[in-house]
Amino acid sequence: MVFAGLMALSTVVLEPASAKPAIMEVRISGPGLDGTIRIHAPDRDGLWESGIDLGGARADFRADSVRELGPAPADLGPRYLVTYRFQSSNALIRQDLHPYAKGGPVTYTPPGQRLTGRARFSITAGWYHSSPGFLRYLVDLGLPDGNPVAPVAVAEPATHAARGNNRPPWEGIAVLLGLAALSLGALRTRGRRLPAGPNR
Repeated sequence: MVFAGLMALSTVVLEPASAKPAIMEVRISGPGLDGTIRIHAPDRDGLWESGIDLGGARADFRADSVRELGPAPADLGPRYLVTYRFQSSNALIRQDLHPYAKGGPVTYTPPGQRLTGRARFSITAGWYHSSPGFLRYLVDLGLPDGNPVAPVAVAEPATHAARGNNRPPWEGIAVLLGLAALSLGALRTRGRRLPAGPNR
C-alpha cells in the first residue's frame, strides 16, 4: 500500500511537467513560397526551436522589443506568418518569423494568446532569437535557401547636367525674351544720348 501511494503521488507531481501538449501542425506562409508550407509529425518537433513557449517556461529568453533583442529592424529581413495547432486545443497560435535575420532567425509572438480546450496554457509573448541552425531546419522543410526579397536599390541623386536637361521649354523662352528686352532697352537709351548733328 505504501508503494502504491508513492506511485500515485509521483504521478500527481509529474503530471504538470509532462502535460505540455505536442505541436500537431504548423503552417508557414510568406514571400518566395508557392503556397503554404504544412509541417506535421515527425518534423514538427523542431519547431520548438522557434522559441514558442507555453506557460512561461522560457520567458527569461524573451525581449520586449527588437532593440532589446539586438538586431536592427533593417537586419530582420522579410516576415513570414507561422500558425501553430497544439494537441487537445482548438486555438491557433500566431507567430511572426524572420528566418533570414542577421545572426539567426528571429520570431515575435504577439501577446494575449492562449490555448483553449483541454490544454489550457498561456503563450509567452515577446521577441526571440534562434540559432543559425534553425534556418537550415526551415530550409529543409521548404523555405528558400536564401532571402527571396531583393534589397531595394537606392537611386543616385541627379547631376546638375541631368537636371538642366529636364528643364521645361518655357524656361528657355523666358530667358530669351528677357535678353531681348534688355537689348532693346539698351538701344533706346543709347539713341537718346547721341549728340545732335550740325545745323544746316
